[in-house]
Amino acid sequence: MIRRREFLGELGGTFLLVFLGVGSVQAAVLTGAQMGLWQVAVVWGVAVALAIYAFGAASGAHLNPAMTVAFVVLRGFPPRKALWYFLAQTLGAVMAALLLYLHYKGALAHFEAAAGIVRGQPGSELSAMTFGEYFPHPGIKKALGWSDSVTTLPMAALAEFVGTIILGAMVFSITDPKNQGGPGAALGPAFIGLTVAVVISVLAPMTQVGLNPARDFGPRLVSYFLGWGSVAIPGPSGGFFTVYILAPCLGAVAGAYLYQVLTRYDLVNASDRDLAQTDASSPKLELRRSPVSIPKLLIIGGFLGAGKTTLLGRAREVLESQGLKVGVLTNDQAPGLVDTVWLGSQKTGVAELTGSCFCCNFNGFEKALSSLTQWGAEVILAEPVGSCVDLSATILQPLKDLAKDKYQVAPFSVVLDPIRAKEVLGLTQSLLHRDAFYILGLQVAEADLIVLNKTDLLKEAEKKDLMDQLTQRYPEAKVVAISAREGFGVSEFLAGLLASPAKAGAKLLEVDYDRYANGEAVLGWLNLTVENDFASRPGAALLKTFLESLRTKLLAASQETGHIKVLWPSPEGFFTGNLIDTHQEPLITKAVAKALPGPVLVNARVESEPSDLEKLVRATLAEVVLGDDQKAAIKEAYCLKPGRPNPTHRYAQVI
Repeated sequence: MIRRREFLGELGGTFLLVFLGVGSVQAAVLTGAQMGLWQVAVVWGVAVALAIYAFGAASGAHLNPAMTVAFVVLRGFPPRKALWYFLAQTLGAVMAALLLYLHYKGALAHFEAAAGIVRGQPGSELSAMTFGEYFPHPGIKKALGWSDSVTTLPMAALAEFVGTIILGAMVFSITDPKNQGGPGAALGPAFIGLTVAVVISVLAPMTQVGLNPARDFGPRLVSYFLGWGSVAIPGPSGGFFTVYILAPCLGAVAGAYLYQVLTRYDLVNASDRDLAQTDASSPKLELRRSPVSIPKLLIIGGFLGAGKTTLLGRAREVLESQGLKVGVLTNDQAPGLVDTVWLGSQKTGVAELTGSCFCCNFNGFEKALSSLTQWGAEVILAEPVGSCVDLSATILQPLKDLAKDKYQVAPFSVVLDPIRAKEVLGLTQSLLHRDAFYILGLQVAEADLIVLNKTDLLKEAEKKDLMDQLTQRYPEAKVVAISAREGFGVSEFLAGLLASPAKAGAKLLEVDYDRYANGEAVLGWLNLTVENDFASRPGAALLKTFLESLRTKLLAASQETGHIKVLWPSPEGFFTGNLIDTHQEPLITKAVAKALPGPVLVNARVESEPSDLEKLVRATLAEVVLGDDQKAAIKEAYCLKPGRPNPTHRYAQVI
């Protein structure tokens, strides 16, 4: 499957590249406008850079079948999509050559007449070289009186092979986010263009330098039909396929592979990880990578209050202790997210997508992932909104299809706490609205890996019973048990996930989007920021009193909680409070004795009208925390009811 913009991106980019590059050759040969080989080489380099800048966002700007082959072999680019890329690249080159012929038709005829060239006859490669390439360079061969033995077919093939080794290695180096010495995304196209220019300046006297099967074959095909015939294909010395198509494809793969072997950015240094290993009893985390370096993406979903954020924080600690660079992506319908502040900032590898879920803003999701890749993340942990479902069809399949060469997507994990586990198994009655419970059930059903969290709250026999029942109910998923808060089982969970060859999003669900939309809409969402001086207040005790007061009022109103999170600064760092069930006591992460001045963040997801939820939280803050200063203290408040999900993509089959 290929998107229209990808096809047009490759077509348009190759057209621009060939029009400017081959155009510089025609201007030089037919008019003398370019003085010397280096000027032609520079135009080619600029053409490459401009084409990548212009069309990189549309298709990744391969613009060269040899590079597409390298991406297929070494970066997992889909072979079926590659065939469409080949077609687009060739069409773009043909269109550029035809347009150039219209521009230079008269100049070409004058050049041939002045030199006594009969098109299609021996010697007409002197004019045919303005389209395809020949070895040795026909113009230099004539000027210096060379014989054909100066550049034989094997020598020409070797030159093209070596040239594309250099190009392939540089492209993979420049586009590798782990290469901290690289020029970065902004300057990358310029340096790729510079690579092409210097290779042309060295090897063009031998073969004219193709490095790109589309750049050669498209114009060569045009010249074949314009009268050059066998001089164009197969050429006076034969072997155009070997020299200008096969050799560049092999060279690009070899160059990319050599980059991998020589730099090893794609692998974590084993000795460094051994030194970083702090717990000899925990399993070694082996990052399962493709032959070149692209990040591993772990999407960890689950219902509100399941402990996903705690797991992300713990997972990052474990992975970093193994020497891996870890990025985290959080998600919410509104700004002011506790999770993001608690996990860190962009400087520490944390990005946030707010205002929509991942699936409804796939472009924003990809942009956030790209920012973490540019930061240098080797593993990315992504946490979707807790009320999202249908992620296999709307996120995992599109990623596997449209971004396969950018990320290795791990099996989809869904975190489930014991309370919700008992509810989905029918062991206890859920107090969630029936449509919110519908979302919970679908989340677990589409998981590749069910992660039973908070097992520190369970007895061993109870944990085993829940795991057995989950395994029986969901036989296609693997079930693991952890405690993110205490760290139990997290290393094992990550080691298995990173090493797993299993397909991400192995199944698709039938989803009733009316029920799904209503299940989200029954929840009121509130993100609120409080600014005040709490230095004289009793820290965790004050936070627990606030959450207990909220819980009492919600119980009285028979309103079920998705989750309520509060983040508060203290001299010992942030401490948080969580209320995930109105029938359970709130949890406080640290028993700190003293708070610090704000901001204090409150995120609440409750089965309530948003405006009523805001009034309730404001009233409780005034009663318990703020006193008479509550109006001045509340800095920001976002309350909303999620709109109907409208995914950017929704695939009907597993990729």
